[in-house]
Amino acid sequence: MKFMRCPKGYDVRGKLESEVKLPSSMEYWPEFVALDRKSIESWKIVTNIDVYYYGENDVDTPVAHLCQRTPLYDGENNCLGIVCHGVPIDSPALLYYMNKLNRTTAQFDVSSEIFTPKELEIIFWARQKLAAKDIARRLNLSYRTIENRLRIIYQKIGVHSLSELIDYCYAAGLDNYIPSNFIRKGVQLLA
Repeated sequence: MKFMRCPKGYDVRGKLESEVKLPSSMEYWPEFVALDRKSIESWKIVTNIDVYYYGENDVDTPVAHLCQRTPLYDGENNCLGIVCHGVPIDSPALLYYMNKLNRTTAQFDVSSEIFTPKELEIIFWARQKLAAKDIARRLNLSYRTIENRLRIIYQKIGVHSLSELIDYCYAAGLDNYIPSNFIRKGVQLLA
């Protein structure tokens, strides 16, 4: 509860995100609700990374949290609620990438009935406004393959341009998706 800046004794059980009158929940409750809805609709645990600013002595520091939202169902498959568990992760590289992409929330486990995992990767890189040749280099594919896959992606959702694809991703909740292989293992210089 530290990341929500809960005062000692503050009880959030049974409350909706919009009812929790704390700085982080007031600012981000629409994103929390969208992730909860996604968990309920998919009947799966939704894993995401949130970044919050908190610290001691009024000095705020960005801290990333690995969060899992698990839907709870009764014997008749009625959703009783969501259990959210978050743990801080010490990953300067992750904070760097999320800041670079202007993200406060990241999702690594997006499932789609429309797109294959490889298409989701291509969409991610296209959303970063990389050219087909640059995407091809990153994914170790030919640029013609990327161009063909982008054409197929556009056809699947009925769009004709990158800006329409970006709008679609926002509306479909794919705007927070980051491929897990985007975060490289190992030591990385950030400055």
